[in-house]
Amino acid sequence: MTAHEEEMQLRKRLLSILRQNNEHVQLYFDTYGYTPVEPMLAYLRTLKGCALVSRSDLWQVVENDPGKQIEWDGGALIRATYGFLPTISRGRLTETSPPEVLYYGTHRKLIRQGLEAGLLPIASEFVQLAHSPKDIGMPVDALSLLIVKAREAYADGIPFFGISDRYFMCGAIPPAYVMPYAD
Repeated sequence: MTAHEEEMQLRKRLLSILRQNNEHVQLYFDTYGYTPVEPMLAYLRTLKGCALVSRSDLWQVVENDPGKQIEWDGGALIRATYGFLPTISRGRLTETSPPEVLYYGTHRKLIRQGLEAGLLPIASEFVQLAHSPKDIGMPVDALSLLIVKAREAYADGIPFFGISDRYFMCGAIPPAYVMPYAD
């Protein structure tokens, strides 16, 4: 990427996606608004004019962002520093029975907290869970996964909301239903 205008276009698209302003984007976002970089890149490459976007292009956008509105750990996770909004409002959700287990991805520094305190919706109204680890991105660099015993939690009265065939939303999930992921 060489042109300043192209960089600004990519920055606008990236911020829109990271703030979840596009309801058609099917990306995983953790409680703090982070999403794995590789699925983000794969999605960006499907957009008109972005087929050749690379990790270094993203890094350039983050480094040159005048308002520092994008945060990237340099490895697996990226997020908007503010403006992260859930795309689904509670009124549009339908409670549904989840599969046996669902997956939650977050920064490896937060894994112990999730195991000890459970999963809490902090930066949005819900905790987002994925049907498969592939829907989050496999653990690399700073990204780690937790397993949620979803069907057991649902049987005990915790509501789950299906938002697509790949993602579910839920309120707080107590630690009794959270386990470490082992591949």
